[in-house]
Amino acid sequence: MKKFLLLFLAVTVAWTALAATKSVTFAVKGWTCGSCAASTRIALKKLDGVEDVKTDHEKLEAVVTYDDSKVTPDKMIQAIQKLGYKATIKAAAPAGAAPPASARVEAVNAPQPSERVSFFEVPLECGAAEGLGCGSASKPILKSLERDARIAEAKINYPGTVLAVVWKDPAQARSGASAVEAAFKKGDLETALLQGGARERALKEFESGHWYRASDVDRLSQREAQVIAARLMNRAKAGVDLPPEKLAALTKDLSAGIATILTRDKGEECARDPFEELAQIASKHLNQEQLAELQRAAEQGAGALPGEAK
Repeated sequence: MKKFLLLFLAVTVAWTALAATKSVTFAVKGWTCGSCAASTRIALKKLDGVEDVKTDHEKLEAVVTYDDSKVTPDKMIQAIQKLGYKATIKAAAPAGAAPPASARVEAVNAPQPSERVSFFEVPLECGAAEGLGCGSASKPILKSLERDARIAEAKINYPGTVLAVVWKDPAQARSGASAVEAAFKKGDLETALLQGGARERALKEFESGHWYRASDVDRLSQREAQVIAARLMNRAKAGVDLPPEKLAALTKDLSAGIATILTRDKGEECARDPFEELAQIASKHLNQEQLAELQRAAEQGAGALPGEAK
C-alpha cells in the first residue's frame, strides 16, 4: 500500500508538472467592429481553463492565455465558430509561469447573493467611434432589463464595455443574472459577470463615472453621429469644395440627421446604416456632383479607415 501511494503521488506530481499555462493567437475572420471582438472575448472567457483573452478587431486576432490541462485551442475555435466567425491558429507558445488565482479570469457564472450591484462585461461598443458605447444597440437591452421586477436600474458605461445592474433586493441577484444573460442572448450577444478585481474596478468607476440608462443612451448616439459626420466630410471636403462656414453648416446638419436615424425606435434592431437619408439632408447644400462625392465617402463605411482619426 505504501508503495502504491508513493507511485500515485509521483504520477500526480508528474501530471501537474506537465500542465502549463500557454498562450495561443487566433486569426479571426468575420469581425466587423469592436462589438464582434468583444463577443468573442466574452465567449472565450466562459471556457473552463481560459485565464485571459485580449482581442484586437483591427488586427483581426485574439490572444488567449489558458491552462492546457483544462482546455485546448480546438475548443476555443469551436466557441468562436458558434458565434458565426472563423478562426485559425496564428501562433502558440508557453505563457510562462501561471498567474496567481486572483489574476485569472474574473468572470463567473453566478453573482454572490449579497451584491447590491452586479457588473457584466458586455459587447456594446460603437463600431464607428473608438471608446464609445453604441446607444442604438444598448437601448433595447436596457429597456428589457428595466422591465424586470427585480431590477432597479440598468446602465452601461461610456465605452459600452460594462453593464451595471442595481437590484431592488440583493438576494435576487443570483436569479436575476439569468435575465441579464437572456436579454443579451436575444440579440445574439454574449455577456459575462465580473468578479474579483474586475468587479472592484467597475464599482469604483460606477461610483465616480458617467453611466447611461435607456433614457440616456441617445447622448451616446448623438456623439456617434458627430464622429460619423465629421469623418464623412473629411473624406469628401476636397471633392465638394465648400467654404469653411458652409462646410461647418453641412457637417452640423449631417450630424443631426444621422443622430435622428440612430435614435429612431427600431425595436430590437440596431441602426446599422446611418447613411440612408444623407442625400436628402445634404441636398440643400450640395449639387448633384457634390452629392455623388459625399455618397462615395459614405460608401466607405462609418468606421475609421487606415490613417483616419478613430
